[in-house]
Amino acid sequence: MNELKTISKTESKHSGMRWCLVHIGNDITYGLAFVAGELLRMKHKIMWIDGDEDIKELNKKIKDYNPHYVCFGPLSTEFSRSLELVKEFKKVLPSIKSVFGGKHVLAIPDEIKKNNDIDYLVWGPVYEAIDKIIESPSKTFIKGAPTYPCDMQPALKEYFEQVPRMGSRERKYIMSHFGCVYNCSFCCTSVTRKSYGAKAYKEYWLARRPVENMIEEAKLFLKYPTKEVSFEDDDVLYGTHEGADGTEWLSEFTKAWKKEINIPMYANVTPQTVVKATDEALATLAELADTITMGVQTTGGDSSRLFNRHFQDEKQVIEAVKIMTGYGVKVKLEVIIGLPNIDGLCPDPVTDAIKTVQMCQRISREAPPDMTWTSCFPLMLYPGTSLWEKAKKAGIPLSEACEFEWHSGEGSVKFDPLTMKRIKNMTKMATMFIKYDMSERWMRALLDIELTDTSSRQLGECQYLESLKFRLGDKIEEEFDDILKGIHFKY
Repeated sequence: MNELKTISKTESKHSGMRWCLVHIGNDITYGLAFVAGELLRMKHKIMWIDGDEDIKELNKKIKDYNPHYVCFGPLSTEFSRSLELVKEFKKVLPSIKSVFGGKHVLAIPDEIKKNNDIDYLVWGPVYEAIDKIIESPSKTFIKGAPTYPCDMQPALKEYFEQVPRMGSRERKYIMSHFGCVYNCSFCCTSVTRKSYGAKAYKEYWLARRPVENMIEEAKLFLKYPTKEVSFEDDDVLYGTHEGADGTEWLSEFTKAWKKEINIPMYANVTPQTVVKATDEALATLAELADTITMGVQTTGGDSSRLFNRHFQDEKQVIEAVKIMTGYGVKVKLEVIIGLPNIDGLCPDPVTDAIKTVQMCQRISREAPPDMTWTSCFPLMLYPGTSLWEKAKKAGIPLSEACEFEWHSGEGSVKFDPLTMKRIKNMTKMATMFIKYDMSERWMRALLDIELTDTSSRQLGECQYLESLKFRLGDKIEEEFDDILKGIHFKY
């Protein structure tokens, strides 16, 4: 394998500053964990808090710790909560300085800079940004430096200790690289690529971390009740076609993982890389992961053009599913519904959603029984993405700041009330429609029923449980109530 270049890390001109890092949401705040690692390397002090706790308790923690800086790395769906928290923190500790980073900041920095409660914006990676924050006046916009993955390591120990519901989550995350080769219109990847250039993006974001670094990180998982690990690369088979060196890396990682960690794993792939991957890479992936998630999103001609996923069609997806299930790997399909009508490409979002579900039914019929599963998500239009920009230009009504989340069933596009209800119901029931191969007549009838808050929650929980059972087996049902205690779903 080609060895990655390394860069010399400069020592901090400052040390001993107190930094508070804020976790928000149900998933591990992986990006901030790398921020924590860099802060500790530079000999600063850190404290994590769970931003979903009661504000009075959080204010007490902030006052007692008296941090110089409080750090947020919110997703678009978490941005509103981040603003609520920093406003409250400044009331109890007026001297505190807020630092915001992450993809949302990268997407719309000028808009965010107008907010008086945000003191520093970090655009891109945290590396070479810490001293600049300390030395710069408030309202400064700081661009981080790209860093080779071999020089990056998250600090998870403090995170799991201080945000115990994340430490106790049955699922942990790990990543080997931080970019994606595709340019889907609904994804923020393109924003990063534009900001730093295609050459830098390939050299830094698509380069893989050393295997030993990832294994050292994963050893911490063994100390917590971890049942599965999500390999969060957008496509773990990237670079495993003929003549590429990704196969060698994957083989090295798999051997080390099975020997030293051996926690069940699932990974992300795309149909395109599956059909192009070498037999060796596919066999290695089958040894590493019992289940893979295949981001299909759509295969319809018009919706594919809207998503800029013209590289994929239904025939290719079926071929990819057959290949993976042939290796004994279960396939979870992910699709997106609730598309806006831009340029006449999706005039009826409900019919489009039904066609997407019918596509998944056809794909499932081609696979062995119980080897496929489908999750259906409403479209989330993240600020700064090309589809978000197109929607705004076309006058499509959108929810403010992408405030909804997937489990609510409500996406970013504001349709008329009847369409909104049908799209929400489809996200709640699509898994069932596909599993039981329901006809269009049955689907349309069920899409028109009125869901209570209770039934919406129950359907969401059933969907989550069945997804866990698909990956981990029936025994997980016995522990499901305990799993739910650490999750704050919006339904």
